[in-house]
Amino acid sequence: MRSSAIPRQCLHETPWRNCIGSTESIGPGFGTIGDDPARAISEAVESGASILLSQNRADKAGQDVRYSLCTALSELAYLPEEKVPMGTRAGVGYSEKPRSWEAGAEAAAAAMASASAQQCDLAIVYSTEKHDPVQLRNGLRSVIGPSARLIGGYAVGIITANRIGYEGHQVGVAVIAGDSLQIAMFIERGLPDNERGVGVALAQQIKSCKYNGEPNLLLMYDAVKRSAAEGLALNMATPFIEGMSEVLSSWPPAAGVGMTGSMQWNPTFQWFDDRIEQNTAMALVLAGGVRMDTVIMHGCKPSGAYHKITKAEDNIILEIDGRPALEVVAQLLGTTGDRSWVEYPLFVTLGLNKGDKFAEFKEDNYANRLCMAIDKDRNALVMFEPDLVAGSEVRLMRRSIDFEYIGTRATQLLDRLNGRRPFLSIYIDCAARASAYCGTEREEAEEIQRFIGSKMPLLGMYSGVEIAKVGQDMQALDWTGVLCVFSE
Repeated sequence: MRSSAIPRQCLHETPWRNCIGSTESIGPGFGTIGDDPARAISEAVESGASILLSQNRADKAGQDVRYSLCTALSELAYLPEEKVPMGTRAGVGYSEKPRSWEAGAEAAAAAMASASAQQCDLAIVYSTEKHDPVQLRNGLRSVIGPSARLIGGYAVGIITANRIGYEGHQVGVAVIAGDSLQIAMFIERGLPDNERGVGVALAQQIKSCKYNGEPNLLLMYDAVKRSAAEGLALNMATPFIEGMSEVLSSWPPAAGVGMTGSMQWNPTFQWFDDRIEQNTAMALVLAGGVRMDTVIMHGCKPSGAYHKITKAEDNIILEIDGRPALEVVAQLLGTTGDRSWVEYPLFVTLGLNKGDKFAEFKEDNYANRLCMAIDKDRNALVMFEPDLVAGSEVRLMRRSIDFEYIGTRATQLLDRLNGRRPFLSIYIDCAARASAYCGTEREEAEEIQRFIGSKMPLLGMYSGVEIAKVGQDMQALDWTGVLCVFSE
């Protein structure tokens, strides 16, 4: 069967932004661009037609066609209000097409239109697990070409400036192009049961490279070691970060994501150039005058006093205050006979204060930990991370998304730019914060769209784990959003 997508020769071998074509350039037998370019191109893509663009005309009619093509593609993307003639350019595209090749091609073409770029140096891609990783990559390559760097992986869902979707066929692509931009990518395999070792090796790769100015680090790792069907087990971010910290004397601006393709925690895939990997950790470094500013969107507040963990094994909390952990949590939650919290452990959140225990509550000092499962036989809590050890003092946290707070935090980040020009934002959003899972009437990501997506291209993904700096240390986080803004 013919693949119905924009073919490689149209959007790669012939740079479509510079193409001058006639009004008959949709292709033999498929009609013309005519007065409705968006519809014509959409029908061509659906039917499998080639969008043929010749370069042998430079008359007024040809230039009108070029504008129409860009306009039609831009309906799938976010276009900045002001075209930037110089400097680093970025764009974001989105697709929900169920066929993976088509989805990759559509999202990439929309991102290129958004960036107003003839070619790109880097593409960042996230998609749900419903897509075939090979076909999606091939669709992307048909647009961005063979030389652009490519990195990304699975996500529960995608956020852009004007779209939010999850648990479907969502794909999000960000493309970046810039003359002075320095791009470096690193990867380490073998995460399961070796998170610290992988962290050490990845950091050694990063440290061995010389950068033009301060590097900015975006980490991505496969969060799923073993699927729920096989007995859920996760690759742990805490020892991975500890391994990296052993090598890096101090952390540059950094953030990260633990990737999973659905809330069912099925096996995930990662893209690293043309390689398709599993159980890896990757690092994207941007330098060359670029700066990444970050802010954490918290969503939890303490609901009671401190309690001491008195027995734990790895990421399993066995005792709190000398009693079985499940008994203590049941008492704190005031659960009734239905024990509904036992069936939905993601509602149990413990907070670890990295600041002054006796000072006024400051959300930036808290690393929150979700309970991902329970061990009924041992009356224990199975946590996302292994850093809640015997002797740790924790507080039961109450979840509360304050939409006004999100806007305030986003504005505070923009104020820190001090005149620098933002060209791309990345939002790493805990999947449990999506309205379908946390019960809010609307999506908290809408506030990110409002305050950030209206000002610059935005690519967000729903994640399994978030990584950002809490106090002076890099930390794995749960039930947070981490907003990153890249500027120059």
